[in-house]
Amino acid sequence: MTKINRERNARLREILTEEKRRLWNSLRTELFRDQEGLHTQFDIPQDTGEQSMLDLLADTGLAMTGLLREQLTRMDAAESKLADGSYGICEDCGKEIEEERLRIVPYAICCVKCQARRETPAYPPGTKM
Repeated sequence: MTKINRERNARLREILTEEKRRLWNSLRTELFRDQEGLHTQFDIPQDTGEQSMLDLLADTGLAMTGLLREQLTRMDAAESKLADGSYGICEDCGKEIEEERLRIVPYAICCVKCQARRETPAYPPGTKM
């Protein structure tokens, strides 16, 4: 492994470590946040509106933890790729993914160009088949 590759891998490892730390902290906060004031306000819901508000808050919390869990799973996959030397390589074209993209989306599996191609519909609106 060349010096440039070792330096890039060290930077990529730091990106993954920081993002994983941030995600775990967010998940912990979401799971254990203090909702005591909210619960005392709605201890005994007076009407369906208050009950709906409690249900909405609970659902929102569950959705957030689900999203964070999914991102952490992707981070684990990215760490495995880093260990085997394939992290930061586009799965479609095989070129290096720009570090700036990996700073924003550390678990990205494609470069920007290939990701745009994946997200473009096969038959864009207005196209005749």
